Amino acid sequence: MGIAQRGKRPTSGDVARVAGVSRTTVSYVLNDVPVMIPEETRARVRAAVDELGYHPHEAARSLRSQASRIIGLAIPEAANAHHQDTANGVEAYARDHGYSVFRSITNFQFAEERRCVQWLRERRFDALILSSGLGSALLDDMDALLAQGAVITGLGFDDPRIDAVRQEPVSGERQALRHLADLGHRRIGHIYGVADQDVYRARLDTCLQIQRALGLPVSDDWVRRCGPTPDEGYRATRDLLSACAGGEGPTALVAVNDLVAGAVLAALHAEGVAIPGEMSVISFDNTSLSAYTVPPLTTVDCEARAMGERAARLTIERLADPSRAPVHLETRARLVVRGSTGPAVDDQPPHGGERG
Repeated sequence: MGIAQRGKRPTSGDVARVAGVSRTTVSYVLNDVPVMIPEETRARVRAAVDELGYHPHEAARSLRSQASRIIGLAIPEAANAHHQDTANGVEAYARDHGYSVFRSITNFQFAEERRCVQWLRERRFDALILSSGLGSALLDDMDALLAQGAVITGLGFDDPRIDAVRQEPVSGERQALRHLADLGHRRIGHIYGVADQDVYRARLDTCLQIQRALGLPVSDDWVRRCGPTPDEGYRATRDLLSACAGGEGPTALVAVNDLVAGAVLAALHAEGVAIPGEMSVISFDNTSLSAYTVPPLTTVDCEARAMGERAARLTIERLADPSRAPVHLETRARLVVRGSTGPAVDDQPPHGGERG
């Protein structure tokens, strides 16, 4: 005998239990919310509604009471246009699918990332998209929350337990280093402006491995590990130039991202180093201002906005169908060559030394 026949008014939870789906999925199906739900799942929900005698209008009330239709988004920096482009992608896709986004800036702080997770636990939003300097390390504290069905999407890192979107690994670094090698650069330095962030540490390691594979020398004297701000990148660049004064230094610098690269260009200008005549500069992200630096910046485009859109899509699809296997997506890397890179000149004066 059905629930309605026993005198008990059926709820969306009853429909979800009979159909083997979440309450959110029931609400999406009955309210025709435009998210990707397999037709077989939709059929199970409709069959459960018929079996229980559940009235569709109650589904709308359930959706309002059980879901905020807000997605939390945690990004590490407010000043970095790469993260803003990603956030804009999240917000555009979410808005088109009936969601709002609550954006939080964590400043690479573990405590701030945990605060966002706590807000998810408190149901201030339905799901969390997490761009974390700690990568999956934070998720190790959250096994119980994930086991309870919390929806978390990784942005920029992989974890087998959750959906995730990241940049295509190695390809961008390989394109950047091969570009410099093809221009004749053998002495390549690095301004690595995210030195303390686990999830970003792989970029430097990858670049150095590629240099070795290309037969290019690797010297820790040509690497500066610093913080993520332009001020720190500026000081690190001038420190590298000073240390190489009167001796052999790099003919090209790889900046970890466009934000730091702008400071690298400014530091080279302050030291009177011609770009690209004496020093080439290459970076990652292809943010909107990279075409307008002096000279325009050669950089690797990693489709930041598309990354955000895909993260939002995976999140909304996960809310609709919590039982599917985790999905991991990648955005492609594409080198954009501009005026900050040019042929290596080996007979130039040492950087930071006397010029005639």
